[in-house]
Amino acid sequence: MLLGMRTGAFLALIFVAAALAAAQSPDTTRPRISVRVITPPPPAADTVLFHQVAPGTPLLVELTAKSPRIRFDTLFIYSRTDQKDWPYAGLPLDTSFEAVFQPVYPELAIPHQEPELFAAKRMVLDAAHIGYLLRVPGMYEPSRLDLWIYDARATRFAAPIEVAGSWGDAGCGFDLEALLIHSPTGVLQLVTHRNTGCVDIETGRTKSNVDSIWVRTWAAGGFTLPRASSDSTLLSLLKARHRRLQSEVP
Repeated sequence: MLLGMRTGAFLALIFVAAALAAAQSPDTTRPRISVRVITPPPPAADTVLFHQVAPGTPLLVELTAKSPRIRFDTLFIYSRTDQKDWPYAGLPLDTSFEAVFQPVYPELAIPHQEPELFAAKRMVLDAAHIGYLLRVPGMYEPSRLDLWIYDARATRFAAPIEVAGSWGDAGCGFDLEALLIHSPTGVLQLVTHRNTGCVDIETGRTKSNVDSIWVRTWAAGGFTLPRASSDSTLLSLLKARHRRLQSEVP
């Protein structure tokens, strides 16, 4: 009798232990929820240029006066500050305008004697939008070209789009160039070609290289977000522009 009671108590303890173990083990039949903490990116640079630039303001007057208007079917935009007749060298903007550009180009806060902002070209994108190509601070010098688009109806600029730039240091380099293309159907596209890479200075061996083409299409008063492209026709067009450029430069 006593043995039976002890056996029953022992079995009861085993049952309770099994029940507790089952309660503590994860239920694989239920969906798992993963929580990941993401640090938000810093806020975008803000300037009055993105809010209100009325027609006839001194900045627009200066940009228009110093930016030759160009018409094009295909426009090749590139950075080559060492080229004597580089078409995007531009004319320096008055330093009084640097304050409104400084939130976008913090380098302007560093004391400098030489100009850092240049008006290069302007183009009509549609009835209400004008594109201004500005030469702005790059990695080591004003070698970068940004496209600033002015909306005449909203009387403000959109955030600039980097379209060209070039630098190299200690075997590593960066090159960005662009094509503005009016298709036969009238569609405007902005094609950017970006290349970054490093080589071993002693051996010349390529250590890394990343090459990509991105396409934006003009729609509803602005360029769409860039999408990667593997269109060989665009690459061939870029190579043809390079060959022409090399034949023109002595």
